[in-house]
Amino acid sequence: METEEAQAQNEELKNRIKVLEQENLTKEQEISSLTHRNTLLDEEVEKLEKALTEAKNAADSGAAHSSELDALQRKLQLLEDEAEEADKNLRETNEK
Repeated sequence: METEEAQAQNEELKNRIKVLEQENLTKEQEISSLTHRNTLLDEEVEKLEKALTEAKNAADSGAAHSSELDALQRKLQLLEDEAEEADKNLRETNEK
């Protein structure tokens, strides 16, 4: 009788070990899958950070170009005003 109980307990433990081994294998596969997904997400983050840096640099460059354009437009306006004044003075001088 003790032998039968020991055999039954032995079978029960063997079955439990099989279940635990299967659960362990499932968990290892899940870990592997998640590790791969994490690697892909890290690569995507790096790509997005690079794109963000490039966009910020482009925005900064655009702002600098805009400021430079404004300065050049003001300079052009001054030169046009000076040219008009010089043309006016030249006409007045020629009329005299």
